[in-house]
Amino acid sequence: MSVVIIDALSAGSGTRGSSRDTIGCGPRSIAGILEKYDRVCRIRRVEEIIDRPRLLRDYIHCAISGMSMDVPVIKRFIDMWKHFRPNGRILLGGPIATDWQNILQECRPDVLIVGEGEETLAELLERGIFDGEVDLAGIDGIAYLRNDTPVYNGSRAFAEEDVLWKKHPPSTVRITDYRAYQASRVYVEVVRGCSNFNRTKMALPDGRECSECGNCESSDSLVRQHCPENIPPGCGFCSVPSVWGPPRSRPKESIVRETRDLVDLGVHRIVLEAPDFLDYSRGIYPLTTPCIPPANIDAISGLLRELTRIPEIADGQCHVSIENVKACLFTEEVAGTISEILTSVSPNIGIETGSFEHAERIGKCGSPEGVLQAVRTAAKYDMRPYVYFIYGLPGENEETVRESEHMMRGLSEAGAERIILYGFRALPGSAFEDFTSASERDPLGRRLGRVAKNINRQKKDKYVGNLVWGIAAEPSYDHFGYTMVYPLREGPLMTVEGGYSPGTRVQVRIEEVVSPGLVKGVVVSQG
Repeated sequence: MSVVIIDALSAGSGTRGSSRDTIGCGPRSIAGILEKYDRVCRIRRVEEIIDRPRLLRDYIHCAISGMSMDVPVIKRFIDMWKHFRPNGRILLGGPIATDWQNILQECRPDVLIVGEGEETLAELLERGIFDGEVDLAGIDGIAYLRNDTPVYNGSRAFAEEDVLWKKHPPSTVRITDYRAYQASRVYVEVVRGCSNFNRTKMALPDGRECSECGNCESSDSLVRQHCPENIPPGCGFCSVPSVWGPPRSRPKESIVRETRDLVDLGVHRIVLEAPDFLDYSRGIYPLTTPCIPPANIDAISGLLRELTRIPEIADGQCHVSIENVKACLFTEEVAGTISEILTSVSPNIGIETGSFEHAERIGKCGSPEGVLQAVRTAAKYDMRPYVYFIYGLPGENEETVRESEHMMRGLSEAGAERIILYGFRALPGSAFEDFTSASERDPLGRRLGRVAKNINRQKKDKYVGNLVWGIAAEPSYDHFGYTMVYPLREGPLMTVEGGYSPGTRVQVRIEEVVSPGLVKGVVVSQG
């Protein structure tokens, strides 16, 4: 019996925007477990099915991976599925499951996998979830409807590192299910969980507020995990520490094996995925101090050197990048080590607000000035960091926005390649889950948007006349007769005239800045 794995991650209402070239870890992790239990499976983007619902006739059951923002498209898909496959089972999981009561009522899957899913899915398969009726009552980590009433069996303990990745390796062959996978950024999980167990100092809508108990400042990692006011750990806008716990690092051999297999299948862009890459093998579990001890240079360099021994990575046919790093861990030694091993690195650093007081109140570790110093350090080692801000955060006001505007300009001058601005979204499981999400019409947010847009456009201007290697992906939706090209290394999104097969390696001479996020060019060579 075949199972379709629906990748709804970042699909929202059904159309992907900025994440079109990303392939996350979750769906391939599901596929790996299904393959282990001899289940025939295939991954489909949810929008493929929405556009061509008759594809569902090829499958008996479905497993869906999504986030809270993806509820609209997931509801549409489930309604469609029940029309075509009224007897097919529906499993739903991923970050979306954190708000389990509402998701059960809105989406109505047969089983909702809450939290870490590998061991839970394996138990469901062992009990025959796709073969007939199963008694769900004794299975930890799931929620379901019983007589239309939401039932949650309680959380499942986090799996140990060896169990998590050695027992349940993600599928690699199923990467070929994705269109233009050869040009996409394919994420390989390196760290799960986050070490920031600070908490917001702001009063929450339901009355909870920091009582200054001192636990967040304790040097005892277990004490830091406990909050007498039941405020979730981490930055107030983020649910990672509360949902996935302290960081667990994947064994080096497992990371290298998956990367090698993906490269053999034609992947050109590997992203080492982690809430903070510098948490890799840093400290003893449970690690709940975000800035102490320092990054584990030996472990990081050992992993990166092993990856660069893969021939396609060594000769530049495939590019490896890292994303998220905490500024407080990004030292000269870290920057020097990474830049010595990897080429064209653009670490992503979250600042969220340019105000020191605001950052402290929302639970951030470090400071805006620390981010500015990290950007200077990155630029010194020829890195081009991206820095993230959030507009509409609780506690935002005229003064914090003014400080953020000033900081954006300072970061640009210090060497930031791009300023990325997101709107605040109230995430289930985060301390700020009951606040109101940001509005695009908010005047303070628009002010920040104008500054970021101007900076990013100016940064793109410097590419005009340059030659950039990229990988052809898909036809442009906005420019008929053009192909979208993603940079092989770090660089701008490009569009070029003509049709090119996905995965074609092209060298582009950039001729025009179309927008703050897109440049236009001509192909001067292939191969």
